[in-house]
Amino acid sequence: MNTPLKSNHVPENDTEKLIEILGLTHNINEAGYILPDGRLLHLNRSNTFKRKNHLDVLKLLPDFIGQEHSIIDTDMIAFMAKEHLVRFCIDGKIHTAVKPTAMQLRKIYSVLAYRSNPFEIILSNPMGMTLSQHTVSGPSMNTLMNIFKEYEAVIEDRLSEDEFCVEESDDCFRLVFRPTMKHIGKMNKKSKMIKMDPQYTEATTLFLKLIREIA
Repeated sequence: MNTPLKSNHVPENDTEKLIEILGLTHNINEAGYILPDGRLLHLNRSNTFKRKNHLDVLKLLPDFIGQEHSIIDTDMIAFMAKEHLVRFCIDGKIHTAVKPTAMQLRKIYSVLAYRSNPFEIILSNPMGMTLSQHTVSGPSMNTLMNIFKEYEAVIEDRLSEDEFCVEESDDCFRLVFRPTMKHIGKMNKKSKMIKMDPQYTEATTLFLKLIREIA
């Protein structure tokens, strides 16, 4: 069932704008995001002609309409973090960008606990860096709580090396975040001074490790 907001309601944030456009659903087969209060955003997943994917959702919002570059996964992850959304796929994927709320955790448990098919749980940070990945089947609430407790741990020890590479020039090393191909760090070879993008400071230790491997 698709339940839109009342027509006279003025959306206060992007989540409410999406609810106004797409509506809510109680059918987990139709859902695409779990909202902070545990409700499900309706994406018409089973309708071949009307269904939306997770990136399509962002294209419905004013901030993304007409932007120059194509919307990519890191845009989606940043949006998930800002709106505190959990990406959900009934075919076996849960993706978070921040620690789920109690209501989101309860919804995740209610969906996964009694299903025999495995689900992949991906934990990212707001910048799109993957922190960990887990495969679960019929998990207990305690198992889920322990997985998401990882958001309270030190991030720099858990970054995926596959998402980073180092480019070397005559005078410096540069750290590249592969999903966006963005330069996020620089080390001057002579002074050994490191300058990191403030949003990626957690990757400093990894940057040094990768430099040692190629130096």
